[in-house]
Amino acid sequence: MLNKTANQAQYALLAHPAKHSLSPQIHNYGFKVNRLNAVYFVIDTNASGQEVARAIRQQPLTGCNLSLPLKETILPELDTISTSAQLIGAVNTVYNDNGRLIGENTDGTGLVADIKAHGVDLTQANILLLGGGATARAILTAFALTPVASVTVLQRAHRLHYQQVEQLIKNLTPKTTTKLTCQPWQQVEQLNWPQFNLLINATSIGFGKLSDQASLTRQQLTHLQPTTKVWDVIYQPRQSQLLQQAAQLGLQTHNGLGMLVQQAAGAFNFWTGKNLPVNEIESFLK
Repeated sequence: MLNKTANQAQYALLAHPAKHSLSPQIHNYGFKVNRLNAVYFVIDTNASGQEVARAIRQQPLTGCNLSLPLKETILPELDTISTSAQLIGAVNTVYNDNGRLIGENTDGTGLVADIKAHGVDLTQANILLLGGGATARAILTAFALTPVASVTVLQRAHRLHYQQVEQLIKNLTPKTTTKLTCQPWQQVEQLNWPQFNLLINATSIGFGKLSDQASLTRQQLTHLQPTTKVWDVIYQPRQSQLLQQAAQLGLQTHNGLGMLVQQAAGAFNFWTGKNLPVNEIESFLK
């Protein structure tokens, strides 16, 4: 049981597995810098969305972050969901406003903030986005609302995620000037590779048990322009197989650490109205 000091606000990551998360380091540093009487910790759980919502209210937690599948299963239990999170169909951040649970998604905006922090002009970006899960849909939504020039999503056609991406594109199209398309992974060789100046891997390929694999082959990467920048949402390991291959071809690469910190900054501001010292945090996490 966590020792709680008087009037101390509690925040947590609810996930499985959770013990290796960097989120406590990030948020507790933010609380310290902003002189907030608060603490952030991890709760390793396989509980249902309903059980987690009940626990948030009973603990009580002032706010929390969620991983899959809770990003999706908690939705029916929330009192309010932001417009973008409704489009995405997932939340990664919840704020407990005296028992009213408010859901937000800062994953996509976190990646956009990281890309902009590296000096990339997204207005002319033609993006190849790999994957169609909750993180990929958050990224797609953020790009569309930025907006960028175009996003092509590559996702396996026989999976539910393909249908979810197609529906999201239909919902986003009236709200954006971005050209949005979804292509079956089976047609990967037919892509117009030279058009892409930004490649984003939002699949789990390269992480955990799949850490020895890459979402694209080295040969496929050779079709990209030499100036194409490659981002991977994975930050453990720091250099995924995809990033290693891209770097060997001379492409500029970035892992998901910056996105992690930026999405945390979005959540931190959503909860507290305060800012995280993003550059300081990225420096000590590297």
